[in-house]
Amino acid sequence: MICRLSSSMLVAVGTALFTLFSPIAAVSTSVSSGFAASDGSVSFALNIPQADDNNDLYFAIQGDASQSWIAIGMGSDKMDDSLIWMVYKDSSGKNVTLSPRLSYDHVEPSYTSNISYQVLPGTTITSDDNYTVFAKCTNCRSWKGGSIDPTNKKANFIFASGPSGDLKTNDLSAGIKRHSSYGVFQMDLTLAFGSAGAPIIATSDSSGTTEVSDKTDHDFSAALHGCLMILAFVALMPLGLLILRIMNSVKWHGYNQALSVAVALLGTGIGIYAGTMYNRTMHWNSAHQIFGLIIIVAMVGQFVLGYMHHRIYKRTQATTKLAPIHVWLGRVVIPAGIANGFLGFPLALNSKFNWALLALVLLVIIVCAPFAFWRYKRNANKAATAAAVGGYGGGYQAQPWTVDSNAASDVNLGAYPGQYGQQNHPPLYQHQGGYQNTV
Repeated sequence: MICRLSSSMLVAVGTALFTLFSPIAAVSTSVSSGFAASDGSVSFALNIPQADDNNDLYFAIQGDASQSWIAIGMGSDKMDDSLIWMVYKDSSGKNVTLSPRLSYDHVEPSYTSNISYQVLPGTTITSDDNYTVFAKCTNCRSWKGGSIDPTNKKANFIFASGPSGDLKTNDLSAGIKRHSSYGVFQMDLTLAFGSAGAPIIATSDSSGTTEVSDKTDHDFSAALHGCLMILAFVALMPLGLLILRIMNSVKWHGYNQALSVAVALLGTGIGIYAGTMYNRTMHWNSAHQIFGLIIIVAMVGQFVLGYMHHRIYKRTQATTKLAPIHVWLGRVVIPAGIANGFLGFPLALNSKFNWALLALVLLVIIVCAPFAFWRYKRNANKAATAAAVGGYGGGYQAQPWTVDSNAASDVNLGAYPGQYGQQNHPPLYQHQGGYQNTV
């Protein structure tokens, strides 16, 4: 009998110890209010301890960890004035980071250190790849800009989830991508009272809980900004160079340059708008933004100088000092714009697209290289021929973009002085001895 009693006591003690130290110990079986989003992105449960003078709240959040983050907001049906609990992977990728945040506009929420909370046992990323959070918030039924009323039978909450991604950090202020889905739900908080402890994860809406709205969302602005700037600097501007140097067309070169500037300015405007939505860009202190503004100003300046040079040449039939500045600005602006793209993707939390940009740049180089080599050989042959026959009329060399010195230009700029009387496009710059720099 004593042996049997001892065995029973050991089993009871063992069970008590397991219950005490198990991660599930923090999870209460008390009554609480629960919510499960209809799209399956996030679920939430709230327990308000009865007769609690500390105004504590216990809550649980769960969601698919393939999403870069999930969040629940308390106290409002919009981001403004909500206390937002944001969940994402920690640096190890095996546990979670719980970040309390506030937002005062429809922009990325900012971490607040004024909220006292404790992550409870059981918080982890489960074997089936779900964020699972149990937490206690101390004295947090009110915060700057908002509050939660335990007697409210239709208390507003918001929920959201980020796009797929690999955000892994312990940083409570970590930058995030814009939500891919979001919505509003209401809870009857009078049904959320229970004994102190974290609630059980909700698998469905409890009594008094209603999902009000559920919407999908896409951040087109950042992607559109990137596409337009790549189009301008990787495609259009190099194409303009080929049009001038290979096709020998000043007119279409000008049209192309105007289009390049217009596309770049549109992309810059969209980028400025996108930057207002994120903490990491709204203060305009990133290298990508600073360099980007400098580059776009230089690009516009290069276009203006080229246009002025062309207009002056049409009137005077003489080269100008603006030409070499126009040429060298182009040589700087194109690679600078491309390089700035490699700074932009990490800022947008899309570093993987740097590989795609690199591949595109290499493709453009491969396509342009044969044309550049052909032009180099053509100019070398022309120079050799000119030297063999003693030059063209006392040292004059045809314009680098003119294939046939006797052919009329597609833009009538008037007869260029010289014994051939040909019509030429405006020279970029010319040495006093009559030699035209063909670079």
